[in-house]
Amino acid sequence: DEMMGLPAPPPPVSDLEVKYKQVFINNEWVNSESGKTFPTINPATGKKICDVQEGDKADVDKAVAAAEKAFEFGSPWQKMDARQRGVLLNKLADLVDRDRV
Repeated sequence: DEMMGLPAPPPPVSDLEVKYKQVFINNEWVNSESGKTFPTINPATGKKICDVQEGDKADVDKAVAAAEKAFEFGSPWQKMDARQRGVLLNKLADLVDRDRV
């Protein structure tokens, strides 16, 4: 990778702590409507990391309704000018970069 100008990948994380195992809807972590979960597997080891909530149609419908409400006429996001939205989206990207393994 370094020969192509890319940095070497980071070493695998062996003691990963998973903070959130729920679905993220309307700016909060919640259990799925069904309560079903599924295992998340570490592809490097084949071992289970944890069980996470399994979102299904009911959860997607709730998330879509929350997203539509966020864009309704007069909502804070809708009233915000494009520059302010850009600042927030860039901040989100910075946080994703910061927390990347």
